Amino acid sequence: MPNEAQPAGELVRNIIERDPVVRFGLARGLVNHRALARMIQAEASVDVSFDALLSAIRRYPLRRTYERREEIGGMILKLALKNKVAVLSLKNGNETQRVIARFSEEVNYSSGETFRVVSSMDYVSITLDTSNADKFESRIPKSMIRKKTGGLAELTVEMKVEVEDVPGALAAIIGELSLNEVNIRQLTSVGPGRIIVLVNEAEALKSYQALETLAKA
Repeated sequence: MPNEAQPAGELVRNIIERDPVVRFGLARGLVNHRALARMIQAEASVDVSFDALLSAIRRYPLRRTYERREEIGGMILKLALKNKVAVLSLKNGNETQRVIARFSEEVNYSSGETFRVVSSMDYVSITLDTSNADKFESRIPKSMIRKKTGGLAELTVEMKVEVEDVPGALAAIIGELSLNEVNIRQLTSVGPGRIIVLVNEAEALKSYQALETLAKA
């Protein structure tokens, strides 16, 4: 007779380690063990009993996960929230780069205006204040504009620089927001210890409060 405990343990470990929402939800006591066991059983490609899965979930070292969550939360130094942000997705090209270069000289960074450029070979993403979005858009040929997304908020997470050597730091941020049903529109790392998350403005306060809770863990 095959040993059922081994596949049950592997299934549970794989689900928990792969999914930060499940992992940190278990650590916070927000995930029902029996419901998780039923979900794993329904999705499993092998026959495994409910009791074996439930037992494996209960044996999972949640204390280690909770301690890691506390460690990452303790590295959050400051949170900042900014509304009225937009993102323009553009085709890359010489004209696009010329407009970006000229427009960047007009941005008042000292007053807190945002102008962030992420570029690949084919496309460019511009994050900027809603008040500047129309002005920038008017200088780009319409054929170069792929999409404009408004109604966003920018959540900046300042963390200790050592966080870059801690496994699971980004997963903790993503997991905490996902647990609070926040739709992450963009996630960017800018320099050591600074993470910028774009969310819908309607979810801005909820996002801030979720990460504030993580910082106090």
